Amino acid sequence: MIEREFYHVCSEGLEKRLIFNNRKEFIAGMNHIAICSLKYDVTILCFCLMSNHFHFILSGSYHECWKFGNEFKRMCAMMMKQMQGIGEGMKDVDIMIKKITDKEYLESAIAYVLRNPIVAGFRLMPHQYPWSSGDMYFRNSYCPTGRRADSFGYKELTQHILNSKIEIPGDYIIDEAGMISPLCYVDYKTVEALFRHPSRLMGMLSAKKEYEFEIFLGIADKYTPDLEELRDSVHELLKVEFGVRTVSQLSMEQKIRLCGMMHRNFRASRKQIALITRLNLETINKII
Repeated sequence: MIEREFYHVCSEGLEKRLIFNNRKEFIAGMNHIAICSLKYDVTILCFCLMSNHFHFILSGSYHECWKFGNEFKRMCAMMMKQMQGIGEGMKDVDIMIKKITDKEYLESAIAYVLRNPIVAGFRLMPHQYPWSSGDMYFRNSYCPTGRRADSFGYKELTQHILNSKIEIPGDYIIDEAGMISPLCYVDYKTVEALFRHPSRLMGMLSAKKEYEFEIFLGIADKYTPDLEELRDSVHELLKVEFGVRTVSQLSMEQKIRLCGMMHRNFRASRKQIALITRLNLETINKII
């Protein structure tokens, strides 16, 4: 299996804004994956869309995987402009691509990608997170529900569902929310053959590999608490220390003080502090 070329393609996390704010935008992002997979000669083994970044494990040449990642970034930027009114929302976001060199690394990379919602603080199992391929493997049924793509009119499909003129296979299934089923484009069979049994996949999902992977990708500050837990802690801190309910009510001086408290008391990373305070990383680096 490892004779094929595999790559981990991901984006840096946005600091002060989100790529996907709501269900409609996540559905658009999911459909972008299907469209990009038809444009380039790649196979998608797994993926995960988070609110401010994304991950893919792909099979294909380096060049095709690179084009896939950058086209997905471009489509996300277009969506942010159309739905959020944010121009050049992905301008400074780099796409990182790392070659996967052996079977063990491939297994760990897939588990790392699927664990992203857990690390972010979602109280869900990976297969329950709707914006990833976590639900694609070792299923009871591989028959998606919805309508075939060829049952839609051209205008309805291209303008109102996909926002793209690309021709998709007629047997692709689109659900009632307008989302193409990931079963149509995720190579779940290769992943199942790799892990052989659901117990092995579950075992890998239980292993905490985030720190090692993020060092390898060059995006780690250090191991930090879950973002959701950090938000809860900061919410209490705002009430007790500052007498306010939201960070936006703080003065700049108070925000600077909050940054130091988050770093010392909760071991928050610089990126987490930036997401919560809406300060840029340059400012935060000067503070801590």
